[in-house]
Amino acid sequence: MSTTTKPRAPSVRRQLREAKRFSWTGFGVTVAASLLGTLVPAAIGAGPGATLVSTLVVTVLAAGGFTARDGAARGIKAIAIVLLAAGALVLTVTGVTVFDLARGKPATFPVVPEAQPRVLVPESVACGTAPVHTTASCAVAVRSVGASPVRVTGVEVDGADFVVDASGCVGQEVVPGKRCTLVVSFTPSWSGDRVADLTVRHNVPGPSAFVELTGRGD
Repeated sequence: MSTTTKPRAPSVRRQLREAKRFSWTGFGVTVAASLLGTLVPAAIGAGPGATLVSTLVVTVLAAGGFTARDGAARGIKAIAIVLLAAGALVLTVTGVTVFDLARGKPATFPVVPEAQPRVLVPESVACGTAPVHTTASCAVAVRSVGASPVRVTGVEVDGADFVVDASGCVGQEVVPGKRCTLVVSFTPSWSGDRVADLTVRHNVPGPSAFVELTGRGD
């Protein structure tokens, strides 16, 4: 008894390899079109956003037009268009951006803006309970986030029961992702709940940072 073996369907990689227009020539044509779509808008001052849109549209149209008469199936054509366009866009955007940097010229394509530096502090810090006229301590972490270091320029506290040692922060640059520490000494002058506002001044545009300090005299 004989069995008939069904022929295996060719893989996508093989179909792409056999496609007439998915080649280095097609890639070169797509890259040339991508550069043309970049240089013309940039030359007339269209702006980074419009230049990027023009480059994307021209590149996809070039890849699609070049593969339009290929005898491959539609799905293979679509994959070829995506691969040709993606490769050309990466090469064009990377090359033009490097060229802009080397010339010290404004960026042709839009760039991701750097995150603005910020100072982060906790909303409140509890210094615990201490007997009257004795001292307990707590710490306030001052964190730096964003694209550049921040500098703590000064601190103020509006309660007589709290004293801040700012030597670990004031005048120092705190790089993004790091922190410095303010040490708070709490010495209640009488029993009961005590509250004060700690102001942290810095060199970042915008308001100062504020922390509520709490403690209890026993």
